[in-house]
Amino acid sequence: MGKPKMDEAAAERIRRARGDKDGFSKRAADAARRNDQGGSLLSSKSSSDPSKSGGGHKNSSGSKK
Repeated sequence: MGKPKMDEAAAERIRRARGDKDGFSKRAADAARRNDQGGSLLSSKSSSDPSKSGGGHKNSSGSKK
């Protein structure tokens, strides 16, 4: 069994306990939104991240003489 995912009810409990402006409550609300969308936003976001693909190409071309 995997980790339980954040849902809207849990995010609401965190928001009431910690306040609207708390960073953790904002992240909890974001996680609940992502989980409701089925994670499709997360998969498309990670594929466009330039730091995850092709990060070492700049140094390898400069070392050849």
